[in-house]
Amino acid sequence: MTNGVCGTGEEVGPAKPPTQPDPWALAAHVAGGRSPFDFVEPPIWFSYSSFETFDRCPRQYAFRYLCHLPAEEPRPAAEFGSAAHGAFAAFTRERRERPARGEPGPVRADLERFFESAWARTSLSAEADAEIWRRRAEPMLDRFWASESATQPETVGEELRFRLGLQLDPDVFVVVTGYIDRVDRLPSGTVDLIDYKSGPSASREAAEASMQLSIYALACRDALDLGRPERVTLYCVEEGRRFSAERTDAALDALRTDLAARAGRIRGGDFSPAPSRRSCSWCDFTALCPVNAR
Repeated sequence: MTNGVCGTGEEVGPAKPPTQPDPWALAAHVAGGRSPFDFVEPPIWFSYSSFETFDRCPRQYAFRYLCHLPAEEPRPAAEFGSAAHGAFAAFTRERRERPARGEPGPVRADLERFFESAWARTSLSAEADAEIWRRRAEPMLDRFWASESATQPETVGEELRFRLGLQLDPDVFVVVTGYIDRVDRLPSGTVDLIDYKSGPSASREAAEASMQLSIYALACRDALDLGRPERVTLYCVEEGRRFSAERTDAALDALRTDLAARAGRIRGGDFSPAPSRRSCSWCDFTALCPVNAR
């Protein structure tokens, strides 16, 4: 398996000059309507989250990814999802590695232990409603255990990091990076790309429309040497439901072009704010921004 940049052998240089300005001074410069590129280089590293943030509000993107301002305290829902992801990754890894060592596979008690270990790495235990979040875990773990016990899939890997190279023009090479929650090998020899989701349920339509899953499918094909996935899946772990969709080669080729265009727009330097209730309610930096809809 190759887990690197595809498309060119060029070295990717640093994303910003060696001397980074003070984040808060740079943020004040941006909040005043001036360009962050007065002090930092245009970015060459991107991710699904950075594209999504820019779509939501270019100025929020600049604060987070160019000024590198620290986010507010972690949100409990995100922390809960992180604990779930950690437990599931540990479980599938041990399910693959223990038999290879001649040991029995993990049992339900192991899954519980993996979750407790992941929970301890979050700040959830300090939340006022920590017990409510902890009670949500038990039925989720039961459903995950039941599903995995019934199907016994062959997991190729979990939390697979990728670096997908894009050539914007002869002189500019950028990278889209990220982590895929899980990849399973199907009986056909192809793979199922799985993204865990805690919280409200999704749908097949959501799986079909997900740009995040499309980026991951492109990375599977073009950066990880796993081929085009037979399907991409949203695994709603609290409900024990899976919603799958397909991605064609033509759709992934079009996505490559779209991602290059998105990276080019960001590097174009227009970080005007896009205030709305949705974008501002999810922004950690409204106190800095003279325009917000909170």
